[in-house]
Amino acid sequence: MESEHSKPTIRQEPARTGYTIELQLDHQLVVIIGGGTVARRKLPGLLAAGARIRLIAPAPLTELPQHPQLTHLERDYQTQDLTSARLVFAATDSPQTNRQVASDAARQGILCCRVDSAADSDFIIPARLLRPPLVISVSSAGTSPAMSAVLRDQLAGMIPDSWQTATELAAAIRRKVLTEERQIPYNQQVLLQLIEQGLLELIEHSDCAAIDQLLLKHFGAGFTLKDLQFSLSGTCQQATTPELPRGTS
Repeated sequence: MESEHSKPTIRQEPARTGYTIELQLDHQLVVIIGGGTVARRKLPGLLAAGARIRLIAPAPLTELPQHPQLTHLERDYQTQDLTSARLVFAATDSPQTNRQVASDAARQGILCCRVDSAADSDFIIPARLLRPPLVISVSSAGTSPAMSAVLRDQLAGMIPDSWQTATELAAAIRRKVLTEERQIPYNQQVLLQLIEQGLLELIEHSDCAAIDQLLLKHFGAGFTLKDLQFSLSGTCQQATTPELPRGTS
């Protein structure tokens, strides 16, 4: 029985998280306001995604990468800088300027990230682990980007490069399945069975013959590495011809 002096239990409401998506930014305009370390850190990922970047910062920036899709306007921010933008990053060291950028973006219906305030942003950028085409994102919903980066780095040591090759192989299998007239099972359960039956280890050892056997077992004729026009990054091990039982030819 609770005493009259016992403290009431305070229940922590679960944090509300955002909805994770992956944007296609090829040839889309992204505007970055600010030229500091945080702003420049956005450049490699955005350029790799094919975005056109308009960077607004009054100071000369000698460390910017030379890229045809990156334009630096060496002046202060103006409202018209956001015209035709798909995304905006307000990344200055002035909360007032960042607030103005976010307000202008909202009026124009443009998604904006304020690097100084996740709560006032339309989106946040997670820490990413890249094993192209595999992308693993880690987010703390903006509460601790540094902790997200720590976890990302921990995962990097736990996820070998063979996952990258396995993902590319799964994509090749899927393309082949979609062209087949016969019904071939291809789903999460089948891929899990491939992993459980040693696909990653076979990839690490470049054991093409064993991979072919595994693929034929699950998908049937026409699904060897050669059929899929898929080659491993390493040189395949030389397969030995198995001995045939007596009485066979």
